[in-house]
Amino acid sequence: MEIAEQIDDFFKRTGQTVFIEAEAKESRVQNFIRDYNNRLSENLNISDDGIIALDDDANKWGLELRCYFNDSNGFPNGVQITSNRAYRTEYSYRFNDVDIIWELFDLGYRIGLN
Repeated sequence: MEIAEQIDDFFKRTGQTVFIEAEAKESRVQNFIRDYNNRLSENLNISDDGIIALDDDANKWGLELRCYFNDSNGFPNGVQITSNRAYRTEYSYRFNDVDIIWELFDLGYRIGLN
């Protein structure tokens, strides 16, 4: 969890709000929501902001967890961040990493605005 803790420290130190979303085919999103709610004692549902359920015939095979933010100056090494132009355009940067974002959930982050 070391990198997730570094990212958490970075977000706190820079005073940023971040947004986390999940995207997958609807059947996979339902599985994610079940796991998320069980693990984190939450009540997330498919219509909540931050959940993107694609049609089951969409050309996507797995779950994507994305974390959006605005200030990358000093972001920890070891995670690839990209400029964000396509989704959630109010945020300049994002990273996609299912494992690290689950670790951020364990540190108190949630789907949606943090």
